[in-house]
This record gives sequence, C-alpha cells and structure tokens, in this order.
Amino acid sequence: MKDVFRVGFVNRWERRDPRTGLNYASFLVQWHIYEPPYRLSPDSKQIEPLLLDPLIKESDAQGLLYSAGVRKGSRFSDGTELTADHVAASLEKTAAFKLHASAAARGDRVIFRLKRPNARFDLLLSRFDHGIVLERGADFLGTGPYRLESGSNANQDAFRLVRNAYHKPAGRLAEIECRIYPMDVNGRRTKLLDAVNRGEVDFTDELARDELGRVEKMRKVIQLGYCTAVLFFNTEKPLFQDKRVRLAFASAIDRKALAAQSYSNALAFAASGMIPPLLGNTPDLIMHDLAHARDQLAKANAKAAGPLVLAVIPVARPYLPEPRATAELLAKQLGQLGFKIEIRQPGDVAEYRDWNARGAYDMVLGGWIPDTPDPVDFMESLLGSTGIPVPANQTTRASNFCRWRSPEMDQALEKQRLKPDPATWRSICDMVREEVPAFPLMYGPRIAVVSWRVRNFPRDFGTGAFLASVELPEASASATDLVPVSANR
Repeated sequence: MKDVFRVGFVNRWERRDPRTGLNYASFLVQWHIYEPPYRLSPDSKQIEPLLLDPLIKESDAQGLLYSAGVRKGSRFSDGTELTADHVAASLEKTAAFKLHASAAARGDRVIFRLKRPNARFDLLLSRFDHGIVLERGADFLGTGPYRLESGSNANQDAFRLVRNAYHKPAGRLAEIECRIYPMDVNGRRTKLLDAVNRGEVDFTDELARDELGRVEKMRKVIQLGYCTAVLFFNTEKPLFQDKRVRLAFASAIDRKALAAQSYSNALAFAASGMIPPLLGNTPDLIMHDLAHARDQLAKANAKAAGPLVLAVIPVARPYLPEPRATAELLAKQLGQLGFKIEIRQPGDVAEYRDWNARGAYDMVLGGWIPDTPDPVDFMESLLGSTGIPVPANQTTRASNFCRWRSPEMDQALEKQRLKPDPATWRSICDMVREEVPAFPLMYGPRIAVVSWRVRNFPRDFGTGAFLASVELPEASASATDLVPVSANR
C-alpha cells in the first residue's frame, strides 16, 4: 500500500458522466479524469488554455460568435487524439453549457455561438461540469491525468484511478485508491474519522470542522468562508409569493444558534449575506427579531392550510455538516411563528432531484459551493430564471430552488456579465436583500487532512487535478524528508 495514495469519501460518486446533473460526491474524481477546455490558474487566477487555444471573437453583428483551435497533443485514455468534433459533441451533450451557447466543429476549430453576451465565457468553459467526454459504449473516457482502473466500478465501496498513459505530463502518483466510509446511523462520520486515525487515508476533505480536534498525526488545512448554507422559499407557493412572509420567516431565524449547533465558534460561521466571504461581502442586514417577524406576518395576513414541507438535502455537505439536526432546529425556530414544519429528507440524491424538479416542497434546506471565483456565477446559479429545476432541466446550474422568476434580476445579472459595474452589483445585492427569495444561514469551511508521508501537497486544493503533482516518498523516506503543506494548520 506504500505506493498507493488513499482518499476517503463519505458520499458515493453517483454519476460517471460529469456532464449530467448535480453530483454530491467529491468533485475530486471528476477533476482527475476529465478536463474542461480551459482551467483557472490557482496562482494567477487567470484563465489558461488546456484543451483549446484562447478564444477569438469572430465577425458577427450580434457579438455572439467565438472560436478556438484544438491544442495539439491531448489524447483520451484509450489513445484517441482529441479533435474539434470531440469537443463540440461533448459540449452539445452538456446541459449546463446548452443554457448559454451551442458548439460546432469546423476543421480543427470549435465554433461557439452564445445565446446572450457573456464577457466571461472562458470562465464558463473552465468549470468541472464542462469536462470533455468521449463515449465508448458504457464508458466515459477523459483526457485527464488519470482514468478509472479497468474493471473498477465507481458505485462500489472502493475503486481505483490509475495513470492515463497518454497524458502529458504524467501524474506523479501511480494509483489513487478511493474508498467510501458512509455516515453511521446517527449521521456521524465515525467510520471515516476512525480510518483516518488508523492511517488508512492519505487525504480527505469530507470531515466536519469540529471533528478536526479528534484527528491524530495528520496535517490539517482549513479555509473559512468557502460556501453557503441556504434556506430556499418556494415562491411558486401562494404563501411565499408575498415578500413580507419571506422576510418574516427570515427574521424568525437565529443564524448564530444554527451555526453554534454545527460549529464551536458560531460568530465565524453564521451567515450575514448570500455570497460566501471567499467571494466578497454582501450583508443582507436581516436581524433575528421575532416581533418584527410577527408584525410582517400580520400585515400579510398570512396563514397556512396545513404543515409546511421542508425538504432537506440527503447528504452532508461542507455548508451543512449535519443536515437533519440543522433542519430540526430550523423547524423549531420557525414554529415560533405558529407554523407547523414537516421535515422530509429523501433517501438518496435521485429522489432529492425529483422533488426539486417537481417543486414538491414549501422550503428547501440546501446550499451552494462556488464553481468559479466570480460572484455573479454564484448568484446566477441560485437566483437566475434559467436555473429553476424542472424534469427537462436537470443541470448542475438547476439550483434555483426558490423557483424565483425575476426579469429584473436576470437583466441585472446579464448586464453585470457583459460589463461589470459596482452599481449593477449593488442593485443585484439590493434585490436579494429586499425580496428575500432565499435566506443564507451559515458559511461552510473547506477542510482537508493530509498524511505526513505526502510531498508537494498544493496550497490551493479542491479544484483541478491537484493530486497530479503530489508525490509519495520512497519506502525508506522518513517524516523529516517531507515538505510541510503551505497552508494554515
């Protein structure tokens, strides 16, 4: 086992095809098998060519036509050389891409026609869900530094990634073993934590913040303010069509108490605005005030015919380390307004997607992890009209669980994409604060523990094929030979 790098997960890798649907397992596997056309440099924060040359704006009256040549040398894991046809065909089957543009091959170039102006179209093409895929029967091949080992089944409790022999440069790790340690009956990560302390895991980013104190003999890396837990109000329901009711529910929520249940330092994790601190500061100025909440309800003359259904994400996420416990406290707080809250937690992600597609809830307890450093991406994912989930739109962007349709918000987001302006961004934040279609609850941290036997662990982990540059020492190497991780411990 000394030459195998071992990764511990809580959630299963649900889908082999990275182009389809939300994936609540770690994105680590997808990043290492599939590559998008471009990548965001963790050092410069600039977009760099990966599979395609830089985008060129073509002559077009509407300014919506772009093209890019295929870079030479990229091959899928079966040796097939990447072509423009492969890129276009894969993107045309990527639902999240189709919301924004179409792609076609013309010789060795890919032609993109946007559906609306987007000054950061190259950023869109750097996201994990735009990985280029070659379908070979039931297999989905990628151009990344690793591939799924022949005979491995990603739905099993353990599977392995091995080097893609055609990727240059070659990944430094010979094999990456991915092992699942499911939650116990109490919703705790006991199995994963025990495996870490037994020395069976070299890396995991799926422990909760308050579990780090029980981790022994591992390096610890923490980045606060990484993502946001959110309560979504279903604005298609009569009760939540009135923004006074939404504000009343938000005012009844004690965000510090919710954060204190999951984290020892509540002030560091209680949300104050929708955007996580990693992306900026957007305070909503909504305070916990039961008297104000009841006053707003009285003005709206709001009543419910029966219990309100609170749908809860079925798996733990960095923003919700204990989804069920948070839902129960949230229901208790909202119960002070006189409403009965019925908590429903689906058995798996497929059922959760189905509920979201049908709008079969009054509220959703979920959240969002940024895909890019652009705060407009974050807002559009949660509040753009194109992100309302329906059975025909199960994309990674279909995360507008409040089902809020606002032409003003859509126009402001599009304007900000085309020509970023502080005044436009303020108007976006003002709409979120005044309309309260969703209410941010807590900020989640990015956390990792790393074995001391690992060399060259990167400062910026979690996006891209970051394990491709990691090394394991020779069997004779000692801990004093290792290079410490350059991050907070």
